[in-house]
Amino acid sequence: MQVKSIIFFASQVVGIMALERRDNVFTALKVYHSIVDQSPYIVQATQTVVWTEGPSIIDTSLPTTAPTPTIGY
Repeated sequence: MQVKSIIFFASQVVGIMALERRDNVFTALKVYHSIVDQSPYIVQATQTVVWTEGPSIIDTSLPTTAPTPTIGY
């Protein structure tokens, strides 16, 4: 009986952990003007942008320190 309870509890913990780790996926439609060789010469073009919400900064080239204050006279 006790072994069944431990296995049941462990399976519940694993299931909850698997559900919590889902990252949100967002999709947006970017609309911009584009110049072409034919009339009307300016048309609207679209681009689908997809990104995933994550818990931390992935791009390591971004500075993570505070900017140095400067005083201009």
